[in-house]
Amino acid sequence: MWTRCLLAAILACAALPAWAQEREWIFDTGDEDAYLVFGVPDSDDAGISFGCTLQSGEIRIFVPEAGEDLKPDDKINLVVTVGGKDFSFAGVTTPNEMSGTTSAEAVMRADDPIFPELRKADRFTVKTGREENTFPLEGSDFESLVHACTKG
Repeated sequence: MWTRCLLAAILACAALPAWAQEREWIFDTGDEDAYLVFGVPDSDDAGISFGCTLQSGEIRIFVPEAGEDLKPDDKINLVVTVGGKDFSFAGVTTPNEMSGTTSAEAVMRADDPIFPELRKADRFTVKTGREENTFPLEGSDFESLVHACTKG
């Protein structure tokens, strides 16, 4: 009897939609900061994020898992390809203690030419060292991010 109940429960769960939630673009502002994150809502799962101190004129790009070949505290060249154009930014690596890997971060101006390109494209690629990741742009709100980060 118990085995049949367990089997029925397993089959019922198998018929439900997938438990894993997909990553999506989330724009958020606080009292001092604004963020645009491609991740799973209400979790630590993020593929990439952009953020700033409000009206600072600068936007940080953060890649949580930048590549196994990178070591913490190194200077790197972070290359973003969008619409067939490469945009290169000087970055630095940091240890990612949550995943045991290396993260990368770079700073760009809020008026950098990359942002109009991101608004027109459907995806972009980020290369850090030998690691290369492509991210969709559907649902991203770079216009709001740039507006929040631009000097007032």
